[in-house]
Amino acid sequence: MCVELFSLRDKVALVTGAGKGLGKSMALALSESGAHVAVVSRTRSDIEATAREIQENGVKSIPIVADVTRQEEVTRMVEKVLSELKTIDILVNNVGTYVFGRCLESSLEDWHKMLEINLTSTYLCSKTVGQHLVEKQQGKIINVSSALGIFGAGGSAAYCASKGGVIQLTRALAIEWAKYNVTVNSIAPYSMETEMTKTMLEDEKIKKAIISKIPLKRIGKPTDLSGVVVFLASKASDYITGQVISVDGGFSAQ
Repeated sequence: MCVELFSLRDKVALVTGAGKGLGKSMALALSESGAHVAVVSRTRSDIEATAREIQENGVKSIPIVADVTRQEEVTRMVEKVLSELKTIDILVNNVGTYVFGRCLESSLEDWHKMLEINLTSTYLCSKTVGQHLVEKQQGKIINVSSALGIFGAGGSAAYCASKGGVIQLTRALAIEWAKYNVTVNSIAPYSMETEMTKTMLEDEKIKKAIISKIPLKRIGKPTDLSGVVVFLASKASDYITGQVISVDGGFSAQ
């Protein structure tokens, strides 16, 4: 009985930013729990490789090349999933970027870039997929935010603002769509080993400083999100909505 609560057999998930890193790891985790998974990225080679790995788990997967900051491409993406997989049960909004820059030295271009990629993409995908979920009165939306969407950090004003926006959007949509049995939750990681953080973490001084703030004394791995995303996508979380689950090695407990 308990194991069945976590089963995603024959469910259909859509995961953005799934070409590598956190998105790829979460897409694979969903497929290992039985879900068919549509995976999205701007890089064709990455997303096709992810789809092939998912198919090895005995489920369907379609790779979609799309820029999810553009409404027309988001609309086309959702139409393709509905055409080929017939429905969408789970949306994971994972697209994100980070540009270090102190406020007085950063450009308006960097500000807009982070808002568009981190926040606008989440809004557009949630709204477009949400229309389908509301119509069928069932579904799960999982937004990847960040510990820095909760806590401030120097040199990260735009990133903190964008990820904080993701958290507030999560809460607002959770309230708005609860009556349709659509849950909306967020995962908030701290520092993770991904392609985006590789260069930064190669600096031993920076890596040591980050680890010093983490009670579990290690940098997170993409697979650390696997159990959480399956939980939030499954029946096990049916009575949970509007929440932020920190996956941060204890960083936020301090």
